Amino acid sequence: MADNQFLLKGLNSVAIHSGHEQDPNYAHLTPIYASSTYVFDNAEQGMKRFSGEEKGFIYSRWGNPTIKEAEDKIASMEAFGLKTDTGTPLELKAILHASGMAALTTLLLANLKSGDKILSHYSLYGGSQELMETVLSPLGIELIIADLRNINDAEEAIKTDSCIKLLYIETPANPTIQCVDIEALVKLAKQYHLIVAADNTFATPVLQQPFKFGVDYVFHSTNKFLYGDGTGIGGVLIGKDIEKMNGPITKVHRLLGGNSNSFDTFILVQGIKTLPLRIERHCANAMKVAEFLNQHS
Repeated sequence: MADNQFLLKGLNSVAIHSGHEQDPNYAHLTPIYASSTYVFDNAEQGMKRFSGEEKGFIYSRWGNPTIKEAEDKIASMEAFGLKTDTGTPLELKAILHASGMAALTTLLLANLKSGDKILSHYSLYGGSQELMETVLSPLGIELIIADLRNINDAEEAIKTDSCIKLLYIETPANPTIQCVDIEALVKLAKQYHLIVAADNTFATPVLQQPFKFGVDYVFHSTNKFLYGDGTGIGGVLIGKDIEKMNGPITKVHRLLGGNSNSFDTFILVQGIKTLPLRIERHCANAMKVAEFLNQHS
């Protein structure tokens, strides 16, 4: 049954049913759409698809039914139970990528230009920091590192450098598990009109929803907890500015070519369905380890 036919009231239900649309051949799972391109009814329909006048699939680098389910499912989980300032349900858009690094590259190149700077914490995932320091630096985009656990240090860095345009938060960090105060940092960043992006890979939307605190973007390396079994590589970028996500963000994603594929995505969709159960067990196991160590320290 497609998710638009009944109300999803719990996160487990969202993980299982959201994003699913009835397959034309009534397969209970969205199939692996292994097709590079899609057929149009006529030339006029093709023109409308390419111009954006009509929605539909054109080319799998631009979109694919299998990939769309994963995108919608992740967006629904990050938005679950959240509302806008006007009280309406929060709407998010997710764009699936071939890897977490591809998703991060789209995020940064779509929002920054030469002369802009990124402020982040010193416990960044190594690949993220290397991308910013070795790939973006020659393009004129600089990374500034500060101890974001200290809100005063963060504010001092922002106040003294007007070129800082984006605050990039990774909490809990990979692999140090260091955490920062998302709510306090977002409040600070918005005072200075900064874009805020949060890497939510380790917490997942089961434990943490950064959009609740006002971030602009959330990023995941899906091959950690979302897949759950280490069978694939992927990344996803989620944003709340739907117009921007459908416009410049989508354009950068398509032109960089860092799209996911339907085979890996099919496995990802199955993994997401058990995410809440797996995270619950991860937490229970971690507590048992902590209690054991506390008793034997």
